[in-house]
Amino acid sequence: MSTHKTREVEYSSILCQTKDGYEFDLLSDYWEVDASVTLTFNRSPFNDFRYKMELKRCLARYLETHSVHHVVNLMNQLAHYLRTQNVSGINIDSLAQWKVFLGSEFEYRLGAIRGLFYSWEQWGFKGVDESVVDWLEEQKIRGNVKGKAVRTWCPFSGPYSSTELGWILEWATDALREKEISYDTHAAIYLLATTGQRAVQLRKLRSKDIAASKKTDSRGSVENFVLSIPMAKERLAKKYRSEFLEKPINRSLYLVLANLRDRNIEKINSLLDEPMTIDEIKEIPLFPSWVRIKRFIKANGSSKRVFMGEHEARPNSFHITTHGFRDLIGYEYTRRCPLISEVTGEPLTLSSRRFRYTYGTNCAKMGLTGRALAYALGQRDNQNVNHYVETSPEIADRINELMEGPLTVIAQALAGTLVDSETDAVRGDDPRARIKTSSMENVGTCGSYEFCPSGWRSCYTCRRFQPWLDAPHEEALKEVLQSRKQMVEAGCSELVIHSSDRLVLAIRKVIELCEQRKNDLASGNAMEGECR
Repeated sequence: MSTHKTREVEYSSILCQTKDGYEFDLLSDYWEVDASVTLTFNRSPFNDFRYKMELKRCLARYLETHSVHHVVNLMNQLAHYLRTQNVSGINIDSLAQWKVFLGSEFEYRLGAIRGLFYSWEQWGFKGVDESVVDWLEEQKIRGNVKGKAVRTWCPFSGPYSSTELGWILEWATDALREKEISYDTHAAIYLLATTGQRAVQLRKLRSKDIAASKKTDSRGSVENFVLSIPMAKERLAKKYRSEFLEKPINRSLYLVLANLRDRNIEKINSLLDEPMTIDEIKEIPLFPSWVRIKRFIKANGSSKRVFMGEHEARPNSFHITTHGFRDLIGYEYTRRCPLISEVTGEPLTLSSRRFRYTYGTNCAKMGLTGRALAYALGQRDNQNVNHYVETSPEIADRINELMEGPLTVIAQALAGTLVDSETDAVRGDDPRARIKTSSMENVGTCGSYEFCPSGWRSCYTCRRFQPWLDAPHEEALKEVLQSRKQMVEAGCSELVIHSSDRLVLAIRKVIELCEQRKNDLASGNAMEGECR
């Protein structure tokens, strides 16, 4: 182990250091190697592993040059091998049996730890001898099967349909406006949906990664917004946040991120004894770990110098953890959001991977292939992007049948509250609040007192909309479906055509609720109906 990163203290510990600056004791069974990761060696199967100390020496070396998540993956695969084969050491017979046990679909697990065994033997540690390495070199090991959830359009782990993605984004905006979710959650959802990058990349973002510029020429002024996204796989990178992907973003996303940045700066300044400088502000995480920040300040005081010193020495210490980011799009969303999947009829789940699958699939639909698609997804090569293109054409037919035919699953369309008449609506006494279709038919009332530049179509998917019971909603639906047919005949892309999916579902739900309401009134049931 390199002497410049390892030192002995009173002979009772051997301190090692990760490439991100986290110190851990080689002799301990608990290694805090990241702001959100602790490696544990006193549990099964490592507590019974004959060469535990040799394993720890190998992993300590990996942590000096590789990412923490790569080392975690190595430990997980090795644990699976030891546990399923019920062995306390490494030998050819058990590895051969494990390969058969894994089968072709999961054979990549053996490939994942083959490099660890090579290094283990090369470094001269006991536990892996030359015969094991020779056997591994002779094996043909299949790689991980990628893209299955995308190709089959799995409703639980595959891409979101365009309808579902629209629901999620609109719900996030409404929920932020109603203060049901935090700015962090709102920004995380929009980043995942509009950039297609991995959660580990977004967790590394800092204030300086958001940039805006204006270019003026004879044609006028043009604003440009760019997000510098840290690359995900920095296994051999010399430092944290060493490689970046420059990604153009729109003005809306820029404003979301700039607002989040400004709020973070204000909050951190309130915790420190003096305000941060402009250069210090640039280094503040876009998604901070408030738990770790407050814990550090409580233990070390509010000195800005001490705080920034810790941030520089351990660069990811104050960034949000893996579990923290997962909670942003999991806990807050699940606790607050009423969305139902159009396919399963069950609550719609969020995951960064599903957002990435959706983004990649949509990019492929727009014609991106090869290196262009790989770049959009933040990948160095295009060997793993084909599964975004190989999606089943049946998905388009399924969605179209849902739009045109009977609505077998009433999807959550956030279509406001049904009222019996204009006089029963909020602002029902204000003629300016009436919602008119393109044919100038009144279909409902807007319950908001704020200015809205959107047309009547967006009203059906707004929670402030109050459709009237006897309004011609069927005519509104016919108008939208006719527009869809015209787009198909004009050769518009699938993404453009399906952008109206949510609107169609919302109108159809209003129509169904009107029918239910009329039946209730006919039978003497006077309960108020809701569209959401």
